[in-house]
Amino acid sequence: MNYTYSITSKGQITIPKEFREKLGLEKLGRASLSVNDSNEIVITKPKDLGEVRALLSKPSFKDKTSEKEQTIGIQLADKYAVN
Repeated sequence: MNYTYSITSKGQITIPKEFREKLGLEKLGRASLSVNDSNEIVITKPKDLGEVRALLSKPSFKDKTSEKEQTIGIQLADKYAVN
C-alpha cells in the first residue's frame, strides 16, 4: 500500500483508515512515530503500560539509571496503572 498525501499548513497528514485498522489505532488516539536508518517514517501503536513498566525495570542502555530516575519511573508507572 502506497499513498501520496498533502501536508497541511500545520504539517499534518491523515493516516488512511486501512493503515489505522491494520495497526489497531483508534481514530482519536495516539501513535508512535520514528525515523528508521533509511529515513522512512515508521508509525506504530504505542506500548501498553505493562510493556512500559518492563522497559523501566530493564534499562537497555549502558549507563546505569540513578536511584532518583528509578523512583520516578516506578511512580509514573503506578500513577498510570490500569486497575
